Amino acid sequence: MAHSHHHHHHPPAGDLPGEAPLDAANQSLADAMRASFNILKFVMVILVVLYAFSGVRIVDQDSEAVVFRFGKLHRVRPSGASIAFPYPIEETLIFATKKNNAFRSLNLWPDVKETQINDPLSQVRAGGILNPALDGSLLTADNGIVHIQWDVKYRVDDISKYVLNVGDESTNEVQALITSLLDDASIAMVANYTAEDVTRGSTTEVALKVRAVVNERLDALDTGVSVVALDIPHSSVPGPTMSAFDNVAKAQSDRDKSVQEAQQERIKLLNATAGTAWRELTTYVDKDGTRHIGLLDRLDAAIEANDQSAQSALESEIDNILENEASGAAGQRIRMARGYYTQVVQQINGDVDQYLAVMDEYLESPDLLVHRLWEQTKQRVLQQSGLTKHFVAGSADELRIHIEPDPEQAARDEADRLKKESQGYKFEPEKQLHTVMP
Repeated sequence: MAHSHHHHHHPPAGDLPGEAPLDAANQSLADAMRASFNILKFVMVILVVLYAFSGVRIVDQDSEAVVFRFGKLHRVRPSGASIAFPYPIEETLIFATKKNNAFRSLNLWPDVKETQINDPLSQVRAGGILNPALDGSLLTADNGIVHIQWDVKYRVDDISKYVLNVGDESTNEVQALITSLLDDASIAMVANYTAEDVTRGSTTEVALKVRAVVNERLDALDTGVSVVALDIPHSSVPGPTMSAFDNVAKAQSDRDKSVQEAQQERIKLLNATAGTAWRELTTYVDKDGTRHIGLLDRLDAAIEANDQSAQSALESEIDNILENEASGAAGQRIRMARGYYTQVVQQINGDVDQYLAVMDEYLESPDLLVHRLWEQTKQRVLQQSGLTKHFVAGSADELRIHIEPDPEQAARDEADRLKKESQGYKFEPEKQLHTVMP
């Protein structure tokens, strides 16, 4: 069986009808151009594919994506894959909205090298004058000057407001806005505090109030941003005045310490004098700063106002506290006085009873009663221990008794002699003879 084979012969380049044959060089050039064109088509396909998927972005867990369509805000995408049409149909911007962004503001700090930011100004700016064009500073309520550094942490709460009113993916614009608001709030707030408060005593309070003002203004501007933390890492008075400022602070600290010690000594003395009753009698300030007006000051006010009714009531209340509640030295003296009063009254009553008991006998025989009472008195006196008794003969004309110097006076004389000897004088004690004439 015969097979018919049809062979199609492709003429080489240049053998087509109407086309001139190519030589070897031109053939090589044509092949190279054909290969380049094929590569170009492949690259174009790749570019088209890449362009088609250029709107696909991966959003981190701490971020959100904002998709613009023809320049207008179209939608907000959470973390994960964000698919959008290629630019310029749609554009995707990613913002870190779920984490706190932080920066340090040095607008209100002197112009120093970056390596000296954390160094004390007394070391890096010990002398010289302030340059308002370079050195940031604030005026205080006591006409002082202070410098402040701010550590700012902020967060994007509303991504739509943030994108429309603040800026793009860069944080430069939002940080510049917060810094500007921070400077204005600092100027207004620090003017209400002293330099001591801003640099040492009330830094936390100042930071909280400034933060509140900044957040209020950020809300008013619909920024969608809030400051979540604001701290003062460094604050200082100018370097040239720091030594004097420290001396003043030390003097105030010493004063406060002395006042505190005096208050403690005052309380100690009052407790020793009247026990806890002094808190009702005298004016004092407790640990919470509450001032309690004591009864004595209220009594003085009543006397000054000539309020007899209030004066009587207060005097009665004070007497009751002193007699029934006071302890310590005052309470002891009051109890001793009360005991002495009772003893005196009893003695007086006893004397009255004794007087009445001998009145009838005196009326009957006064000489006999006086003689008997005199004998009883002599016996009572002579029977007391510690008495030196001298018996004098009736024929004696006089009695001379030599009395030794008083021991207390001898001690005083000895102290005077030693004092004069220490000053270079010699002291001769005087000899005294005490004579008692009948």
